[in-house]
Amino acid sequence: MRDTAKLLRFDPDQSDLGIDIRQPTNGQRRIGAIMIDLGLLQVEQAEQILDIQRGEGGRFGDLAVSMGFLRKEQVMVALARQRALPTLMPDDLARIDSDLRAAIEDPGSLRAYTDARTQLELRWFDDAPERRTLAVISDGPREGRTLTASAVGLLLAMTGRRVLLIDACAGAGRLASIFGVEKESLSLSEAISSPERALRLNSTLDSLDLAVLSAHEKEFNADTAASRGFAALLATVAGHWDAVIVDTPAWSLDRTAFAVSVRCSGALVSVRLGHSRLEGLSAIRRHLADGGVERIGAIVQRF
Repeated sequence: MRDTAKLLRFDPDQSDLGIDIRQPTNGQRRIGAIMIDLGLLQVEQAEQILDIQRGEGGRFGDLAVSMGFLRKEQVMVALARQRALPTLMPDDLARIDSDLRAAIEDPGSLRAYTDARTQLELRWFDDAPERRTLAVISDGPREGRTLTASAVGLLLAMTGRRVLLIDACAGAGRLASIFGVEKESLSLSEAISSPERALRLNSTLDSLDLAVLSAHEKEFNADTAASRGFAALLATVAGHWDAVIVDTPAWSLDRTAFAVSVRCSGALVSVRLGHSRLEGLSAIRRHLADGGVERIGAIVQRF
């Protein structure tokens, strides 16, 4: 079995754990500031580390560990965040679903999802609220929508973005279970009724800012997706999270995917090689254009 740790985390023996927070390197953010932003380190603790570093020398990360402020794994998370490379704490890695773990264990799949994340950062997600939301769609079932939403969302969170995943597949959603959530504190219908409650969602992972909001049985459909309430929810969460990704039912089986796409204004198409129908994909393209929805691109699944 492939060693996931080698793909997702730094080798501490090959990484400088001691970048001084006063001296950013090559335009990178200061490591101490990142630790503080992540909630790993208090300002007072960072000042104590710097005092010792000035007097005795040493590497910032090593000092933080030796003083009992951080574990080495937490320093690795901050380093990865600084360098915009994937990283997960061991507990988080053990929590996620085997399908998602397999996707990020495989170098080819990881490269494809990382490329998709980069393109989305360049071409879609920005400061405008309507360009912080994205629907993930496919023509038929079992074409990789949920895997795409979860993998891209995870990789976006690994770059330091705050990510909200919305599961609009009422009664058949898997996003929560993929991230090890057994009982959700808020359902999608409850969030539509009271959007501000969604702002209090907790992250599902310890090391990343990624939350999941799911539709329960029969509580979300095309009419709900087209409603002002859902539009208001998207506007609210887009003002709070950096990226909001909505997993949808199969396009050919349910009008919900189209309604969600219109509300999001942008859509990413998941295509399964040897499985997706060309005529279905052509219909999606036409409907998106007619609805004024920007088709951001497509990601090809080979499973």
